[in-house]
Amino acid sequence: MTVAVNGEKIFLGTNGYPLQSAAVYGPIHSRRYGYSLGINPLPISYKFCDFDCVYCQYGWTPRPGSEVQRTEERLKSANELLSEVERIFQELTAAQTPVDMITIAGNGEPTLHPDFLKFVKGLVRLRGEYFPGKRIGILSDASQCHRPQIREALQGLEERCMKLDAGDPKTIEQINRPAGGFNLKRTIEALKSLDNVTIQSMFVQGTCDNTQAEQVDRWVNAVGEIQPISVQIYTIDRPPADSRIRPVPMARLHEVAEICERVAGVPTEVFE
Repeated sequence: MTVAVNGEKIFLGTNGYPLQSAAVYGPIHSRRYGYSLGINPLPISYKFCDFDCVYCQYGWTPRPGSEVQRTEERLKSANELLSEVERIFQELTAAQTPVDMITIAGNGEPTLHPDFLKFVKGLVRLRGEYFPGKRIGILSDASQCHRPQIREALQGLEERCMKLDAGDPKTIEQINRPAGGFNLKRTIEALKSLDNVTIQSMFVQGTCDNTQAEQVDRWVNAVGEIQPISVQIYTIDRPPADSRIRPVPMARLHEVAEICERVAGVPTEVFE
């Protein structure tokens, strides 16, 4: 499904939320990062992800045999993406657009791009040329961080915000619905060995719920094992893939944050 915005065709997720329409988008003003320039190495016409989270703002993930189908758009090579990124970086610097942070995210899980390491190395080079001194970060579901090339790419960035919505496989399956091959224990081990990781966790209620006492205890244990530099927790504020998912009251999020700080010993912040 598409809509026209200022004469440009924008693709929508299955819940009607617009997908990112280019390799570079924004800057978007963020309370965490200031003016954050988004980088999308993925297709613009469909979500490309190995998770199918019930809360995803882009709706359900297209998978073989599902009702949600991909378009014929292919993944761009690293060279194609970097050419597009450089062109937009040139335009932004010429316009003196304020940029405080460059964030790799986009329409799904960016580390699934087959040329991800090459792309990151090129992006770091372009950052030095057009936005020297600005930090590059990533928002990732952490599913690929055990792979050597992905680890090398992640270590080349300044900010690593990695998803962990639960500390047990059953809740992960209910909330994130990962594609085959995901291993929570392996992911936790990989996160433990990455430098300066920030854990981001989404808490939800409704059809699925990861806020019950036992679930929170298992999640806190996993955070304690990983020992990230910080934890950021939040709940939904955009239309989720599953319309029956509900946001968690702020009071409960603050309770979870207090437990995490006290038991895991990690600074934990609630984003409202």
